[in-house]
Amino acid sequence: MSILVFGATSTIGKSLVKNLVGCGRNVVAAGRDRNKLEQLAAEFGIPTYIIDLSQPETFQSAVSFTVEEYGKLDGVVNLIGSLYLNNCGQTSFEDWQNVINVNLNSCFHVLKASLKPMQKSGGAIVFVSSVAAEIGMSNHEAIAAAKAGVVGLSRSAAASYSNRNIRVNCVAPGFTVTEMTRQIWENDQSRQISESMNPLGTLGEPQYISSCISWLLNEENKWVNGQVISVDGGMSTVLPKPKARVSL
Repeated sequence: MSILVFGATSTIGKSLVKNLVGCGRNVVAAGRDRNKLEQLAAEFGIPTYIIDLSQPETFQSAVSFTVEEYGKLDGVVNLIGSLYLNNCGQTSFEDWQNVINVNLNSCFHVLKASLKPMQKSGGAIVFVSSVAAEIGMSNHEAIAAAKAGVVGLSRSAAASYSNRNIRVNCVAPGFTVTEMTRQIWENDQSRQISESMNPLGTLGEPQYISSCISWLLNEENKWVNGQVISVDGGMSTVLPKPKARVSL
């Protein structure tokens, strides 16, 4: 089984690559950071490919490279993303466009590039949304809009290509401990606030997300299609139990 992982240099991306290689999958790691890609290649012994968001044709080139390397393309994952927290009033149009480009347009490029090699034998595509697309969260306007777009793209694509045995699903994580979110979880106050918002009272770990993605890619789960799976400790569906005040 050959899998192409876009955004493989992210924290969750590296966790996913480790998971897939450990399961005997053939993996190509694609990303924008040459140094980090070289580290992945050295650690896991896998081929890598550099992409450029400003050049959409590099997505197609990465797909072609994977097919040349392994003879087929069974699964594609897009982990390219960014974290931008600000309210609409404080968000410039340039920042808005950048959030949409990185988080939503990258999914469009990945989807468009992946369809042709999957036409004959089918395959699985997995995108990543966010709990912010499921519930209203302050200062998340841009990222929530982009991630909600990812959900819409996933479901519509699943409808369009199901008859060709191409499955499209989406994972929607809650707050996860990654390099991108470091400035939040390294701050004690911010971390405590984030933990208190979660019904389980904890933050997510990268392997929680990567294991779900790996599960979706597995051929044994080929009846799972057009789904958005929340991996968020229940944050999008469960209210945290309030702590009772104790009077002395």
